[in-house]
Amino acid sequence: MINKDKIQRVDIYDQNGKRVLSTKAFSFPRDFFKIKGYELVSIKGNDLPLLTKNENITVIFEYLNGTRIQCQTKTDISTELQLNFHVDDGMVLEERRGSYKVNTPNAFAKILHIEHGEEEITDLEDPYTVAILNINLTGVLMKCDIELTPGDIVTLKLLDDPIELNTEILRLQLDNEVDLIGYGCRFLDVTPQQEEKIARFIFNCQLAERERRKNEGL
Repeated sequence: MINKDKIQRVDIYDQNGKRVLSTKAFSFPRDFFKIKGYELVSIKGNDLPLLTKNENITVIFEYLNGTRIQCQTKTDISTELQLNFHVDDGMVLEERRGSYKVNTPNAFAKILHIEHGEEEITDLEDPYTVAILNINLTGVLMKCDIELTPGDIVTLKLLDDPIELNTEILRLQLDNEVDLIGYGCRFLDVTPQQEEKIARFIFNCQLAERERRKNEGL
């Protein structure tokens, strides 16, 4: 069963996999037409995305501890002021970064701080430069020579308009299960202002890639 008290955010994706809404303003109102095994979710606002009735959507509930629950459902009501749908218990998603990302062949960041568990903490006097291979709103794939393990926390300083983010190492990404390509990471405790900067950077990367492909006739 979904733990309503632990949810900090709800993300809505349309039937094409595009995120159309991310909000902390939601409720589980009383359901007068209760469907066994399902909970009614209601989101209210002033400029909500307009979806068609019974449109297939993906709903992801993010808990305070980072756990994400994914539910497949359909819209019941969709207006600019209200979005209603029913969800079942859903499924727990593997702790990986979101699937949508952009390649960043010329992007770099600085590691300022490393935590290998609670007992081994390192503040770097000289920040260590790492290559950012790709990025999305929730994390990066970074390449560096420092040996890291899943669960380590590094403080990254990244983007031209720099932000500092605590970043958890989720996995080692390998080529042919042998050679290390990089570390798959997720951002922790991202503020709306920081997310806006990341989104703007991703958008600029998309424009640059589109222009490159246009110039090369691709």
